[in-house]
Amino acid sequence: MTWPAVPWGRVPTMSSATLRQADEQARTQFGIEPIQLMEVAGWQAARFIDGFLDGVRGKRVIVVAGSGNNGGDALAAARFLHQRGALVRASIVVARDPNSLAARHALTITRLGIPVAEAPQSIDLSADVIVDGLFGIGVRLPLRDPGPAIIQAMNASRVPIVAIDVPSGLDADDGAGGQSAVHATATITLVAPKPGLRGAANAGRVFVADIGMPATVFSTDGDALAGVYQIGDVVELTN
Repeated sequence: MTWPAVPWGRVPTMSSATLRQADEQARTQFGIEPIQLMEVAGWQAARFIDGFLDGVRGKRVIVVAGSGNNGGDALAAARFLHQRGALVRASIVVARDPNSLAARHALTITRLGIPVAEAPQSIDLSADVIVDGLFGIGVRLPLRDPGPAIIQAMNASRVPIVAIDVPSGLDADDGAGGQSAVHATATITLVAPKPGLRGAANAGRVFVADIGMPATVFSTDGDALAGVYQIGDVVELTN
């Protein structure tokens, strides 16, 4: 499957601070809660992976999910992939807060019968693809345990990896940590590309997905971002 291509120079990059502010504006101005954006993020990620693999029915998918919102995105994707006929397993960092969005999604997939193990268990060579939802834009370097061991297990598997938002362990703003981060085959970044993704060798092919964040929350860059979304709800960034 192919996606519309857009040059990097036509798409504004957004820092992690800008995106956190946008999340807050979406909630206060438009009543858009994080769980709403997370559902769309999970659907877009699952839909992208389905296209990237030329169909997921009967294919083995390992979803690696952290305890934060990036993990919640990945676990929402796990549900949609399961629904499309993929053979899904989840390898998770258990959330300390049972009321967190990641914990709620973990409960949902468990009730759906998707096998769940504590990461890095279940990360192995048998999968057709690994979905990386361990860390997102909130990562702080150096990584604390068990993060490095989970990333090492993903990279050592030699299985194609699709990262959600950023490859885990990569600083979204400046690209630091790339050598020890996840080595993704493709990255589907949400809302807008992050500065640290441009030129990052471990990001693989970079795609941008519209998850329903109102472009108007980005003031001067809103029109440019809206123009990208009008080209396609998922686009590939090209040099």
